[in-house]
Amino acid sequence: MFLPNHHKFRAQYLIGNTKSPYDWAAQLVDQQQLRKMPYRKRKFYEQQNDLIERYIEIDCLLDSDVSHTMIQQYSQESRSRRAVVPANIDEEGQLYLTADARDEYSGIVTLAIMINFLINIFLLVGKAAIVLLTHSISVIASLVDSALDFLCTTIIWFSTSMIESSSPSIKLMYPVGRTRLEPLGVLIFSIIIIVSFSQVAVEAVQRIYSGPREPIELGIPSFAIMSLAVISKLFAWLWCRSINSSAVQALAQDAMSDIVFNLLSILFPVTGYFFNIWWLDAVGAVCLSLYIIRQWVETTIEHIRHLTGISGDAIDKQVIMYLCVRFAESIKQVTTINVYHAGDRLHVEVDIVVDEKLTLRDSHDLGEALQYAIETLPMVERAYVHLDYRDDNFVGHIQR
Repeated sequence: MFLPNHHKFRAQYLIGNTKSPYDWAAQLVDQQQLRKMPYRKRKFYEQQNDLIERYIEIDCLLDSDVSHTMIQQYSQESRSRRAVVPANIDEEGQLYLTADARDEYSGIVTLAIMINFLINIFLLVGKAAIVLLTHSISVIASLVDSALDFLCTTIIWFSTSMIESSSPSIKLMYPVGRTRLEPLGVLIFSIIIIVSFSQVAVEAVQRIYSGPREPIELGIPSFAIMSLAVISKLFAWLWCRSINSSAVQALAQDAMSDIVFNLLSILFPVTGYFFNIWWLDAVGAVCLSLYIIRQWVETTIEHIRHLTGISGDAIDKQVIMYLCVRFAESIKQVTTINVYHAGDRLHVEVDIVVDEKLTLRDSHDLGEALQYAIETLPMVERAYVHLDYRDDNFVGHIQR
């Protein structure tokens, strides 16, 4: 009877009372009140509601006593624990937190990529036929867009397949996985799109100065194919935007670009034909190219920032801080918290102060349990917890 009780007493000693001291639900602003507010005030309270809901999720996780259970499992003798995590917190966390981004490489992602692949093949063939029939520069721009869609899907499928590969040799070469291949693939594709549409814009300008002076006519078959392109891309956008993967989100962004692009690809030559404005088709191609370039420059900048370690979102940092402060009573202070991108997800470095009289075993188990809890958060790739016995110690890293 002594040993089981001993394990519980140790968990109670290190963790203490984990029940939430706050009634966050009472602080939520209901939807009826939000509708009556001015726009800026409503946006502020909507963001506050989102933060409070995430605090409530943290409370639900910690109120489940998962932290106590982890410490108790550390106390139990075991021949090897290298293949498991304490208290199955990786699975337990999914019961209380929002959908885990680690599930993004599931069958639905592969299905989304394959459906986009088939749609792009159909549209590529159809638009190639329209270009042969009409020689419209706006449709040529749309054809280039479809060809790049095909390339985009191929790059994303290739990077996703490499990420999913988990052979022993791959784990040896990439100890923390290859998840950064996904944003890297999107970055490469973004650059290809920018270069390609810059060339389309140059070709359109040359056609304005030296091309034929007759308006382009789109026949009924061409109009039908372009309309079908809009409908199919609308379906792809509605579906892909609901999947939590940066690769599939890139496909969703590309689908929305295609919807606008294909609509305008029809509008410019048709308007030019009916009003006998021969240059409208070429001007439309320039406008479409600039629209696509602007969109993907923003995407390029975003992924460069993520891959070079830009600081994480302030809201994410607040949620992580709240988890650390609430995790255990023996954590006296959180002195430093660094949250930064390592690709799509975040790396977290936390410095905590504990009683210097804690044994090495207690300090280790407390710090590693907190580390596991932080890594349960869906936006976190990896966490590092450093324990200190005073709040004014050295910074811990050499400044580079």
